[in-house]
Amino acid sequence: MEHSNEVIRNICETTLDIAHNMGRLFCNDGDNIIPSKFFILLAVYRSGKCMITQIAEAVGLSSSANTIAVNKLVQDGLLERIKDEEDKRICWIQITQAGKSALDEMVNKRNVMFETMLHDFSQEELSLFISSLELIRNKFSKIDQI
Repeated sequence: MEHSNEVIRNICETTLDIAHNMGRLFCNDGDNIIPSKFFILLAVYRSGKCMITQIAEAVGLSSSANTIAVNKLVQDGLLERIKDEEDKRICWIQITQAGKSALDEMVNKRNVMFETMLHDFSQEELSLFISSLELIRNKFSKIDQI
C-alpha cells in the first residue's frame, strides 16, 4: 500500500506531539522523573534485577547517558546497586521500594490520563486503535531483530 508523503508527515508530527505531551506528563505536579528515567525504572522493575548494560539496551540510551541516569536514580534512592555474591566485579541494579512506589504513581497517572482521553471512544474505535498500536509495536520488534 502506497502512502502519500503528506499522510506520513502528519503521522510523524502527531506521534511527536503525543510523545512530547506524554513526556510533559511525567514532569508536572512536582515529579522530577523525566521519561528516560521512567523507562529505566520500568525496565529494572520488569527484569527484577539487571546489569547496567541491559538497562541501556532496553531503553536505548548511550552507555554514558544511561550510567548518569542510573547514578541519579541510585542517589535518589529509587534504584540500588547490589554486588554479586560469587563475582564481586558484577554489580546488579534493582528497584527499591521507593522506586516501585514512584513507578506505580507514574503508571497510575498515565492510566488515568488515557482513561480520560479514551472514555468517549466507541468499542469499535478502541479495537481499531489497539490493533493499529499492536501492529506498529510488532513492526518495531522486527526492526530490533535486524
